Amino acid sequence: MTRLSIQQYRQASVSNIDDADPHTLISIVLQHILGNIAATKGSIERKDVEGKAKSLNKALALIGELQGSLDLEQGGEVAQNLAALYDYSIRTLTEANLQNSQEKLDEVAKIFINIKEGWDGIPSEVRNEFKAKKAGSAS
Repeated sequence: MTRLSIQQYRQASVSNIDDADPHTLISIVLQHILGNIAATKGSIERKDVEGKAKSLNKALALIGELQGSLDLEQGGEVAQNLAALYDYSIRTLTEANLQNSQEKLDEVAKIFINIKEGWDGIPSEVRNEFKAKKAGSAS
């Protein structure tokens, strides 16, 4: 039964990604970062070095993607603050890896919980307005 649920989730996730708008995609990335941090914590508890490396590398890669997607010119102070948080998170996750520190993992998880809550809290009217502006400038 559990295996079937996991397969259904994966299928739903893939189809949702194909249809997702950029806002939803970022939300999914943030959720995956949090999931990989949790998986890293579990791997540390189980002393699963390979699992820890895989999940931590996924989290680091996703944060790197977010960091690389920032437009520091147009994003102003918000983009600069996110860049600093992403940089801090990457350094802290690296330290967590070296020290097997669940506390450092928790620290980064809290950062991304706050970012995700803020991101998910953007009203749909604001998102739609942004999409309309973006579509108008593309034509």
